[in-house]
Amino acid sequence: MQRREVVRYLGAAFALPFLPRNADAAIRLGEDLHRRLTDTSFRTLDTPQQMLVTDICEMIIPETDTPGAVSVRVPQFIDLLLAEWASDEEKAEFLAGLTDIDARAAAFGVQQQGQRRFVDLAPAAKTELLTALDRERGAKSGAGLAFGRLKSMTVYGYFTSKPVYENVLRTRMYFDGYKGDVPFTAAR
Repeated sequence: MQRREVVRYLGAAFALPFLPRNADAAIRLGEDLHRRLTDTSFRTLDTPQQMLVTDICEMIIPETDTPGAVSVRVPQFIDLLLAEWASDEEKAEFLAGLTDIDARAAAFGVQQQGQRRFVDLAPAAKTELLTALDRERGAKSGAGLAFGRLKSMTVYGYFTSKPVYENVLRTRMYFDGYKGDVPFTAAR
């Protein structure tokens, strides 16, 4: 499977209002942003937001026998995407949603162990909270909106990274056609 085919099938990423609607343009944008990550420090996310985004990205696509979201620099990719492609209103909505995620974690933490921020929760509590937010990702504001966008940007950033293309997507992932070596049996 070619990388371009994979991104075409990733419809969630194209739900982001600030991405080009054309799949090839979106792929080129993602590739360009990844090339520029070595020259770029965080410009939009402050330190607590960076920690939150990094933690959630790694939970969405963890490191296994393939690279995880953090190892291909998806949090930095998201920051650059927000800095250069999101409107001021879209950034403000997203950042407010990140604040809401931490507020939800603080309320959740009171029930669980008195923790204050998402990054301080136990792994099981983080999973439970993200599962709840995943059900709300179609929300128009707040934590649900931020999580939905974060999930889409994570997938987009991951699949447009060079390490994923070279080490993950080189495998054929879909049915590639009929092979005529199976005998035909008539249906009865």
